Amino acid sequence: MKENYLEGQKKNKLLIFGKYIFIAFALVSLVLFFYQHIRNINKFADADLTSYIRASIWFFSGENPYQDVVRRFIYPQFLLLVLVPFHSVLASPMLRGITAFVWGLGLYLSFFLTLAASWKHLYGFKSFSESLKQNVPAIALLVMMTHPLLQDEFLNGQVNLFVMGSTAAFFFFLEKNKLFWAALFLAIATSIKIAPGFVLFYILFTRQYKVVLYYIPLVFIFVFGLPYLVNNNSLVYYRYFVSDVMPNITGSDFEGGFKSFSIISTLSYVLSIHWYPPLKILVVGLLTLGLFAPVCRMAFRNFKSKSFQFRFVTFGTMIAILPLTFPMSEPHHLLLQIIPFISIIAYWKEIWESGEKIYKDNLSVIFILCMLGYQIGHGLKDTPIRLLSLIGVYVGMILLMRRKQETGKTVTQTVSRA
Repeated sequence: MKENYLEGQKKNKLLIFGKYIFIAFALVSLVLFFYQHIRNINKFADADLTSYIRASIWFFSGENPYQDVVRRFIYPQFLLLVLVPFHSVLASPMLRGITAFVWGLGLYLSFFLTLAASWKHLYGFKSFSESLKQNVPAIALLVMMTHPLLQDEFLNGQVNLFVMGSTAAFFFFLEKNKLFWAALFLAIATSIKIAPGFVLFYILFTRQYKVVLYYIPLVFIFVFGLPYLVNNNSLVYYRYFVSDVMPNITGSDFEGGFKSFSIISTLSYVLSIHWYPPLKILVVGLLTLGLFAPVCRMAFRNFKSKSFQFRFVTFGTMIAILPLTFPMSEPHHLLLQIIPFISIIAYWKEIWESGEKIYKDNLSVIFILCMLGYQIGHGLKDTPIRLLSLIGVYVGMILLMRRKQETGKTVTQTVSRA
């Protein structure tokens, strides 16, 4: 008995030691991401953040922001307005470093607020700070799961964590029935990058249709109204974007090969399909609706009576559809997947706390294989591994929705305090 007890104590100590090593590695990674972000803005003239600021300066000077030969700006003009405070920062290395510092803090704020809000609602924590303190191992796990995505975001000075945070805020404000604020944050996300607008269909389940009355005017103001007030040629620039820029984005994907990891992009490469851009947009729309259909089938019935976790999984499943449909090719494009990843980690935790073996649960194994596929796929970009992993996550989220629907399982609201 004594030998078994000592053996158990030894294993527990090894697990605790391993946990702290894991957390330390994640913490060091976050610090290094921040350092690389500040370094790169002075090292590379074509960093994304630098190109955004340059395009904003041109726009406010009456020039076309979509004609940069170094790195072309390809988003709606709303982001150009947001970057006004940074117009003078390209003048010196110190100012560029300060800009990267402020931008990086904003990215981390969006990241951690999204995690804190998610866990606060899932586990019933009283505050955001308590939510983060009680989930340090989960934060470390999430950093490891998204390591290449976060690194790419900070290396380039991208905006995807802001988009992710705004999209998540849409969900949380809907939960509180604060429809104007929900519409405002989704309008911000959509006005930076178009793809998050798809999650507006989530209101089909909640029946909070009034949010549309706020959302559409806000998007119009952000995308067209405010830019026109700054530069009355903004509509001309949009015409240029549609005629000259969009064909390069929505046309064939032969140069990207398997690096473009959506289903349509992969089919374009494998089958050598030269798309007529409007036709490709139509096909993408039909594919999106096809992938959305299973979500609708499970979510429509008595949606409001379902648990918060079921609603959160449903929302995450909708997010999992986006990289399979919209043309994407860079790791940072996948940071919206943090939202379904939070549900996956919550499911693993549920299995662990129930006393079951994670490796004996088929759904847990599917998710683990997908996470491994993400890591391997980012190293082997000329293979379809990332696409297969994305498909696996989508299928796994559908199965997770079904499991929650069939069993009625919910994450416990009782918080065990250390």
